[in-house]
Amino acid sequence: MEKDFAEDFHRIEISGEMDRHAVEALQLEIQRLAKRSGWDVKDFRIETVEDDSSA
Repeated sequence: MEKDFAEDFHRIEISGEMDRHAVEALQLEIQRLAKRSGWDVKDFRIETVEDDSSA
């Protein structure tokens, strides 16, 4: 019996105001946690959000 890909896929979404260094540190910590837990991190996707508070 073949495994369904969807069974092995998990998504973590984190939002907030972070600079480049904070994002990099968070990625490293997620990778360390994944490795200790036996998970395989395949990809990171980072999306920036425009600040609309200047209006």
